[in-house]
Amino acid sequence: GGAIGSVFKFRICPDEVGVWEWRTRSNLPELDGRSGAFLCKGELRGRFQQGAIVIDPERPRAFRLREGDPLYLIGKFLDVDAPGRIRFAHTLFSDRWTDEDRAARIERHLGMGCNKINLYVANRGDYGGIATTPWIGTAARPDRERFDLSWWRHAERWIRLLRDEGIAAQIWFFADDSNFGELTAGERSLLIRAGMARLSAFSNTLFILALEWQEDWSREEVEAQMRVLHAANPWGRLATVHGTTGDFAFPEAEWADFLDVQAGNDADAFEVRRIGLANRALAEKPLLQEEFGLGVEDAGLRKKTWAAFTAGAAGSGTGAYLLPFSRFVAGIPFAEMEPADSLVVAGIGWCRAAAGREYVVYLPEGGSVTLALEGAGGRDSLAVAWFDPRTGGSIRRPAVAPAEQREFAAPGDGDWVLRLTGR
Repeated sequence: GGAIGSVFKFRICPDEVGVWEWRTRSNLPELDGRSGAFLCKGELRGRFQQGAIVIDPERPRAFRLREGDPLYLIGKFLDVDAPGRIRFAHTLFSDRWTDEDRAARIERHLGMGCNKINLYVANRGDYGGIATTPWIGTAARPDRERFDLSWWRHAERWIRLLRDEGIAAQIWFFADDSNFGELTAGERSLLIRAGMARLSAFSNTLFILALEWQEDWSREEVEAQMRVLHAANPWGRLATVHGTTGDFAFPEAEWADFLDVQAGNDADAFEVRRIGLANRALAEKPLLQEEFGLGVEDAGLRKKTWAAFTAGAAGSGTGAYLLPFSRFVAGIPFAEMEPADSLVVAGIGWCRAAAGREYVVYLPEGGSVTLALEGAGGRDSLAVAWFDPRTGGSIRRPAVAPAEQREFAAPGDGDWVLRLTGR
């Protein structure tokens, strides 16, 4: 139960019901050549009974659960409107947090409709020094060759709880603003291997090597450590790296399972959308728009949330008015929908569509848009509804026949979402 010990445990993720056999290989004679078997049965609670997070093989820009539904990942790791310590989800495993803080953060996440939470494994300087230390010692004086076993057991407990609540744990190994560039390659690799060994068996995990790698890493160091990560990744958990504001630096790398980008907290909705479209074009992989605001529940961040979505994102790490947003996204075939701004011929509207089946047009300034819907996949008519992104309310309008050009006017002031559904 303490911070140090000599008990070896194996954490595995059996993904089929039945009897599993195992055998050990070790450079320690007392651990080598052991064998046994166990029975896998039953099912997990909630969302992850459908399996781990994977990339949809039929739609490689989207996430899904291995044996189930598409999954649009929604988080809010910056949440300055939250009380006290729980504003920054990355610091969930900090020594400064109490278990009551952790429970409050998770409850707030669920209340906003979020299904993803960002978590640091190691942090020294980010968020004003709310440190997270997986090693024996302190943040200022850690022993980077020895891990604090009590810390890891505690982290596992909460990741299991997140899994049972249907929340993906996005694990970030190295924080920014922490001078982790001083670590040797061996020290970095040891933390990555330990983290993957202890955490990757949980089906709700996915991994980020570092926040803003350009601060402390070279491209060659990123490549090398991502190879270490995947070599210690028997369950095939998704993983990538996060960079500074702008385009993703490694779009074609085999180890980059998805693109994780930030537009920056000062970007407006138009810039968020531009960066989303530009990065989505770099590779046929899922795109996470991770950071584009501090979490203030205002119209500006709400617009950015919808800007990222209509640009074709597979998820985001921030946003505002997320509960109505999450409920709306859950009710549409988002994994099949692509950016389709060419359909907007007049007015300011951002479109994501599955041709003939579903059209979603976000009007960031309200007003009206004119759409070119001639043919609409052979549909005779399109059901029309206006969605209020502030309240989640919906206003139905009479169905329309597809036409070469048709104008739609928002039912009120401010931003609105137009939904057209093939009938």
